[in-house]
Amino acid sequence: MSLARVTEIFETLAPKSVAPADFTSADAYADVTGGLLDAQGKTRVVFTITDTHAANGITWKVLASIDNVTYVEVLAEATLAALATASYVASATETSYRYFKIQVKSTVGGAHGKAQVRGYAKM
Repeated sequence: MSLARVTEIFETLAPKSVAPADFTSADAYADVTGGLLDAQGKTRVVFTITDTHAANGITWKVLASIDNVTYVEVLAEATLAALATASYVASATETSYRYFKIQVKSTVGGAHGKAQVRGYAKM
């Protein structure tokens, strides 16, 4: 087996993760900057989200795409209270998507929260 093929196999098997800087919510949905997860070839996709703001809640949802252009909602919007944590685990059918991202918005207009997102994909 060639070195190039061995390298390709290791890169395919290696887990991928995202750990963007904390993201301040706005009054409309916005992608968490740096939170796009490319899960090509992976069978397990997980996100955790924590609202690190001491008082304001956030609303969040998970979107997935095959081509990184057209997205579908795979987790409907959910409210996250201040200082609370939630998670998303992709189902077996949802892992057929390649790209995953989280969008957040303020639960109450003008009362911005702060989302800390961590995501990973693995075989």
